[in-house]
Amino acid sequence: MSDTPAQPDDQKLEIGDDLPDFILPMMEASRQFIQNEHNLFARLKTFRPTRIMRGQADFSITVPADFSAAPADSGGQVIHGGIFTILLDTILAYTVWTRLDRFMPIATINLKTDYLGHAEPEQAIKVMAQCEGIADDVAFCSGKAVCAGTGDVIALAEGTFMVGTKGRSSASRL
Repeated sequence: MSDTPAQPDDQKLEIGDDLPDFILPMMEASRQFIQNEHNLFARLKTFRPTRIMRGQADFSITVPADFSAAPADSGGQVIHGGIFTILLDTILAYTVWTRLDRFMPIATINLKTDYLGHAEPEQAIKVMAQCEGIADDVAFCSGKAVCAGTGDVIALAEGTFMVGTKGRSSASRL
């Protein structure tokens, strides 16, 4: 297995040279989980990192028609907005990890998503996110989803994440 997440031949992943050592193996493991096991992301046509830098992550995404509906005011099929909330939450979280010097668990504290437009099924989407900083174990992030062809903004998001959370052990669920 390569340390670099898989990319199509025509698109090279831009990687920052100051990233912590755990980021690329974690992204590869995440890619494997997303493509093979995650109920939502496994159904995406494309979910590919295109740029990973310290505090930044950009992804290329294509959402299939089974995540769409025809709202009365849209004039056609559009991707459900909730998909963008989930995608932005996930990619904002990636940016937190790129800021850390060692892997630590994180959890979303708050996420605000504003919708400015629509995306059609099979349309190429870019999600760009950044972690502005971490203070007192809280990371502050922002990002947006845009139509790759036009640059039109689909959704904006701001999120805060607790850094160093500890989940319950599996034994505590018994």
